Amino acid sequence: MLSTIDPEIMANTTATLATITPSGSPQLTIVWFLERDGHVLVSINAKRAKARNVRENPACSVLIQHPDTADYFVEIRGTATLIPDADYALSSVIGERYDADFRSFDQPGDTRFVIDITPTKVLVTDVR
Repeated sequence: MLSTIDPEIMANTTATLATITPSGSPQLTIVWFLERDGHVLVSINAKRAKARNVRENPACSVLIQHPDTADYFVEIRGTATLIPDADYALSSVIGERYDADFRSFDQPGDTRFVIDITPTKVLVTDVR
């Protein structure tokens, strides 16, 4: 499903991840991401609201703009699964894309999850 998306869009280095709060309102965050095997992966600190939101309601959406224009973007709707990543194995793979080590963002004793988003619908908008 993701293989049909313009590679230039998927080359963008940030995306907007929307999850649903316990009260039912959306919460949006700019995130680093990686597409792998048809899934979108995002590394998050276990203390973040995103982890709580996904645990309560796995429905989510990811918006990725073309790097050169906001008039061309893709929305990936899907179901999120939290994958424990205490050893940073998946986070390290994501971090390679950004030449970053997620350990440097965390405090001692923090743990990580990877949000694994399985797409259920892909919507491409091009109004250039």
